[in-house]
Amino acid sequence: MLDKIYIPTMGRSDVQITYDNLPKKYQKKVLFVIPKSEWKLMIKLYGDNQLLATPNKIKGIAATREFICKHAKKTRFSMIDDDVVFYRRNQKYYSDYNKKSNMSKSKRQLTEEDFDEMFELFNTWMDEGYIHIGHKRANLPPNKKSYDDICFFNSIHHIDGKKLSNIIKDIDWTFCEVGEDANFMFEYLSRGFINRKSCEFSAHWDSFQDGGCAMYRDSKLHNEEHSKLQQRWSRDLVRVRAEIIGQGTHGHKIGTIKEFTYKPKLMRKMWLQKHGIETDELVNHPKKQFQPEIDKRVKK
Repeated sequence: MLDKIYIPTMGRSDVQITYDNLPKKYQKKVLFVIPKSEWKLMIKLYGDNQLLATPNKIKGIAATREFICKHAKKTRFSMIDDDVVFYRRNQKYYSDYNKKSNMSKSKRQLTEEDFDEMFELFNTWMDEGYIHIGHKRANLPPNKKSYDDICFFNSIHHIDGKKLSNIIKDIDWTFCEVGEDANFMFEYLSRGFINRKSCEFSAHWDSFQDGGCAMYRDSKLHNEEHSKLQQRWSRDLVRVRAEIIGQGTHGHKIGTIKEFTYKPKLMRKMWLQKHGIETDELVNHPKKQFQPEIDKRVKK
């Protein structure tokens, strides 16, 4: 099942929201991934058995994510930003639960039992063929179903390292300094792998706050790196929606940026057409036996 929870963090040693909101048994699975310059500070707070220092050559979140994925090898693991709080949405909203309520509120912060159910569910999805699982933002309205297939998500990544090992050496992890989540998604979608986003198990995080990527990201870097994504993957797959003020409590700190949207379902359609597949069996009828066929095509 889940082997480790990697939390990349920088400049926030005294503000570890994700860690503080995990049950103790899941805190024990955490490895803080930090620059060497923060080792002495973090070891006083968490001890050396929960720290993983990046080599000096690792700079930025894109290279850090590559480092984490290669460190995890063929295990199933989570890679979660340091400012996340998890929630569970009431099942009354979802057709796949027959809209039966399972709590008094519309949503609640995850209990230890909720975390157990969530990770068991994600493990089952990986058995069915999904390489990558993420979460819907908790502040958005509920979907009709408790999950969505072939979609973009960021900040929280649950990854099947065994599947990833088929393509890990072929991925251009550091193609862009920010927007790396979208680049990673297109890398594996373009090779036939698929993802799923949980809407029932949602999460809240706040972009652009002090520390982390905010230590080097500004509006110029944001726009330039996302434009590189557009050039690489095409304007059909990476689109500019509008110019906006950065979202969230701290969005004003980055100023006006271009808002980019991604079209992962179109990427999936393109891959199916390229391989002459009319029915998306892996998505519509997810079963473990479809994965070897996907793996075979990926290696071509």
